[in-house]
Amino acid sequence: MTSVADNTLPLKVATRRASAELEGLYVRLERLEHGLDTVIVHATHAFDTKSIGMLQELDMLRQSIGALADYLEQISAETDETGMVDVVQALSAVPLRDMATRLSGTVNSAATGGHAELF
Repeated sequence: MTSVADNTLPLKVATRRASAELEGLYVRLERLEHGLDTVIVHATHAFDTKSIGMLQELDMLRQSIGALADYLEQISAETDETGMVDVVQALSAVPLRDMATRLSGTVNSAATGGHAELF
């Protein structure tokens, strides 16, 4: 039987592990994206609007996962001994405005629409 102490982690360790997992997903999505680029280059017909939209969504997912990984890594580095963290610097490193707004705890109704953020 495991004790409660075996199931608890310092916040720094937990966020660093989550960041590493997200970074792994980022790399996998990047490989997928590069593979799809090759398919597109060798395609014999033009892609329709829906297909292009799906590719843009894939790119947005990759960027979002990378931004979350970086945010968690920054938080992990900045967490003090009481588990508190000043997120201002971590938020400023998030390149996606809507995501940074949500992570800050500010409600952003435009971000809930599911549309890609253009930048």
